[in-house]
Amino acid sequence: MALITSTLAHLLLITLAVFVSLIIINEFRVVGVLKNFKEILLSDAMIYGLTFGLTLSFVFNSLSMFEMLLGKHFLFKLFTGKYHTPFEEERIFMFLDVKGSTAVAEKLGHREFLNMLNDFFYDVSIAVSDTKGEIYKYVGDEAIITWKMKKVVGKSMPLDCFFMIEKIVESKRANYIKRYGLVPEFKAGIHGGVVVTGEMGYVKKEIAFLGDVLNTTARIEALCNQLEKSILVSDSLLDKMNVQGKYGINPMGEHVLRGKQKAVAISAIVLN
Repeated sequence: MALITSTLAHLLLITLAVFVSLIIINEFRVVGVLKNFKEILLSDAMIYGLTFGLTLSFVFNSLSMFEMLLGKHFLFKLFTGKYHTPFEEERIFMFLDVKGSTAVAEKLGHREFLNMLNDFFYDVSIAVSDTKGEIYKYVGDEAIITWKMKKVVGKSMPLDCFFMIEKIVESKRANYIKRYGLVPEFKAGIHGGVVVTGEMGYVKKEIAFLGDVLNTTARIEALCNQLEKSILVSDSLLDKMNVQGKYGINPMGEHVLRGKQKAVAISAIVLN
């Protein structure tokens, strides 16, 4: 429906542009153009032009919608076969989860809760885009965000992203309270390492990242409630980033995460 609406809107704009052009060509004699507009509109040149414009609009809108569904940059790589053969790469993942989502959903009702999540994830997408990240997928009330490791080494984009989301949501506090009677709170776990990347599925394809990194990140995010922290990051990842001056690091010690034998050292992050 959105695709059809957008395409029709472009068709109207094309028609308007043609009409304005005709007025200019006829030296602003609007009456003359209006008098012959039906004849001009039904001419072969006009029909071919509008058909070409409508086709282009439909194609570009379709590509745009597919990119929104698959994620930024994934569509081109999928068509070129980049993900057809699985390969290993180093990536950073952030599991970003809405706090107390069960209680919030009960208070708002499922429909309004979905509306609130969409508003919140829109704010999340702004911060993700500004920090050169990609939204991998949504799992219920959770967003999984990823960055290529090589782009983050010596920098702090994942941390910048989290605190930018905080800032954006806070700037819209009045709007959230007016619409939903609350401001969404959230927590995040961040970790990085080697994953296998490739296509998954047949009837419904998607780009999948597989590996222990994702499991570990999910377990780190789950510790946020236990340790009463909003953001936890593995120390192994912090060692590769540059956080000096911008953020304070509060070591939380080593934790044996569920399903793992080796303890993982993690730290909480605060703004300086």
